[in-house]
Amino acid sequence: MFSSISTGRAPATALDPLDRLAVAYLVLPLLIFLIGWLELWVAMPLVGCAAYAIRSLAVPRTGSAPTHPVTRLQLSVAVTVAGAWTLLGGADHIFFANADWHVRDAVLHDLVVSPWPVGYGVVDGLESLLRAPVAYYLPAALVGKLAGLSAAHVTMGLWTALGAALFLLQALSLTPSRLGVALAVSTLVVMFSGLDIVGNLLNDGPRFRNDWNITTHLEWWAGKYQYSSMTTQLFWVPNHALGGWLLIGLLYRNAHNTAFDSALPLCVVALALWSPLTAVGILPFVFWKMVCAAGDGRLWGLLRPQLWVPACIVGIVVAGYLVLDAGRVPKGVAVAGSAEAAALDLLQQAQFFLLEAGFIGAAILWMRRSPEVSIALAVLAVLPFVYLGGGNDFVMRASIPSLTVLVISACLVCFDGAPADRSLRKTLVLGVLLTIGAMTPVAEFARAVMLPAWPINMQATLTGANCGGYSPTYVARLSGQWVGRLLRKPRPLTGGALACDNPGLDLMWNGAVR
Repeated sequence: MFSSISTGRAPATALDPLDRLAVAYLVLPLLIFLIGWLELWVAMPLVGCAAYAIRSLAVPRTGSAPTHPVTRLQLSVAVTVAGAWTLLGGADHIFFANADWHVRDAVLHDLVVSPWPVGYGVVDGLESLLRAPVAYYLPAALVGKLAGLSAAHVTMGLWTALGAALFLLQALSLTPSRLGVALAVSTLVVMFSGLDIVGNLLNDGPRFRNDWNITTHLEWWAGKYQYSSMTTQLFWVPNHALGGWLLIGLLYRNAHNTAFDSALPLCVVALALWSPLTAVGILPFVFWKMVCAAGDGRLWGLLRPQLWVPACIVGIVVAGYLVLDAGRVPKGVAVAGSAEAAALDLLQQAQFFLLEAGFIGAAILWMRRSPEVSIALAVLAVLPFVYLGGGNDFVMRASIPSLTVLVISACLVCFDGAPADRSLRKTLVLGVLLTIGAMTPVAEFARAVMLPAWPINMQATLTGANCGGYSPTYVARLSGQWVGRLLRKPRPLTGGALACDNPGLDLMWNGAVR
């Protein structure tokens, strides 16, 4: 855990190769964004601030061995599992791709064929542009500008697999390097989920049993909110998930490594460009790292202005871009209305929390105390009280870091070799809960192999995929905001026919199988 993983070694003087790769993976899209979207007179100083903030990546590693070394066995398992996991998730449409890929492919199309920032012409009398957390797409889009849209799609698949492999390596590096352990940890990560099948049976038993088939998406049983399994996150929203996974992994691996302190602020800023709501969800764990640092007498090292000021300068500009025209995005408090309605909402939220996180988190704490797990459970209990976005994106995305903490903690209490109460009864309870939860990823995998793959629409634009509409989640209007004066002038994207039909959604509803 952030506060308890310790090998007794002195803090490392530099990041090890896996940490360097994870930081580079998080930050590279931010650098591309700064250079590609901002006026040059703004971009260059900001790139300088970012480079200063991650200068620890340039420090050669000397002295002690890595605290959490990666072995060839772990590397082989991580690469193999991540590659298969990514392909089954719909990358490059080799297997069935879920409905969200219809829009995701359109975003990549626009980023490849249009100058940056991407514009969509006049909307409601104002100039508009693509305003979205674009970090996931940018490396592939950059390749696409040089080699074409097909190359961009291949690159995005490889980029996704790389992120998944890095996270699996982070989890594996915290456990003993044995084949059985590596396979068990990878399986736990891939199959980790809340008890969605139980929620479906309790809330809609007769109809669910009548309509259910092995490809059914199980995670909207609560209606208003969802905590996504790890496989659901990769199959549906890797653009939101990968950054959160990797930053939680970095916090675990560098609980006592001061070399990561200088890179942490910019990693949080970079995560916001991956997913601002995921970045909100990471903040309690960053705060906890500061609390732990204060206990070790290292707090000032984390709070030094030379660490935070460069990252904050970059972060202000990134935040200004991400909140452009945010007033059009639905938001509010989830518990409202009459006293009776509010009471029913609270009961539903309690049920949702217990089935999605509470029981599994309690089982982990039963085996080993962990302040990080306690924080994660507190966050997951509170999130459903607020909604943001048409599909309550806030709950789904801000929960990603806390769910990742539960995943890694489950791996640690089962396999890391540190003191834990692994009595048969406690281990059996956790194992039963994880097995029941595994029904959710089983359904995701079944859909991937049983429904036919559908081709990428290489002509669809974002507005075309949205049937001519301008989604407030993706398109913002410029009305004199200060950050608009720092951005390059968007040029309206022309062409592109309507692409209202979403093959992924049609196949999921029709239930067509091979």
